[in-house]
Amino acid sequence: MVSMPNISMAAAIISSTVDSNASTDFVTAFDALAQAVRRARGATAANGGLTLSQYGLLEGLESRSASRVQDLAGDAGITPSTATRILDALERRGVVRRARSLEDRRVVAVSLTDLGRELLSDQQEWLRGRQRAFYASLPPAERELAPDLLLRLAALIDELASGPDD
Repeated sequence: MVSMPNISMAAAIISSTVDSNASTDFVTAFDALAQAVRRARGATAANGGLTLSQYGLLEGLESRSASRVQDLAGDAGITPSTATRILDALERRGVVRRARSLEDRRVVAVSLTDLGRELLSDQQEWLRGRQRAFYASLPPAERELAPDLLLRLAALIDELASGPDD
């Protein structure tokens, strides 16, 4: 007599295959997201605006009149040397102004020019508009899941950026 396969075992195999396919789909989609973020950070600014890297660095000046390069870099999650290179280009364009601190001559304070405030405001308005439009385009069930999923993806990206624990 030929034995029939156990139904629960067959279900487990099918479930494993489905989970494996879903897992592969997730990894592929996550890699696409990460690649898009890398491309976006390196993209050149359109119409004389700010790149995402420049915007991320200058966001720290939105609510402050001036800030240290080291603080801006830390807020943006980049090294001070990378921040300095970005600020060099922005200073040449008249977007920021750098000056020695009156309190501590070793410190360079960065502030936005009027042009810089305008560019930062325009970029923020455009970004928030695109984000809201994307959110509005989601089906209601996805809108409900999106905030939590994005926060969890952000935490995963932070974990991946820090590398494996040794």
